[in-house]
Amino acid sequence: MNKIIDLVSLASIVPPANHEVSGGFNAIVDGKQVRVRAVLERTVVIEHHEGGERSVVRKDNCLVKPSAVAFVPGNPNNGVGPRQWRRLPGKPPANPRPVQ
Repeated sequence: MNKIIDLVSLASIVPPANHEVSGGFNAIVDGKQVRVRAVLERTVVIEHHEGGERSVVRKDNCLVKPSAVAFVPGNPNNGVGPRQWRRLPGKPPANPRPVQ
């Protein structure tokens, strides 16, 4: 039996209500096994087994075994999960530019 048949795109994984996909599981990217370190909105931070280099790939290119994917509670007050990496609309930047 071919193992690729058991794998699905990470983009197709839908977390339960008020949860988000957590990192810390193995996946296949371009035919090579990698470790998923973080899952963002449309991309995934992966760590290559050879050399330990990290890179970012699209969720569509990351194949996973659905049972290996873990979920963590999200924060419903922010509208996104706890590891939001970009500024919310309407909030000022963290370091505003000085006025000249």
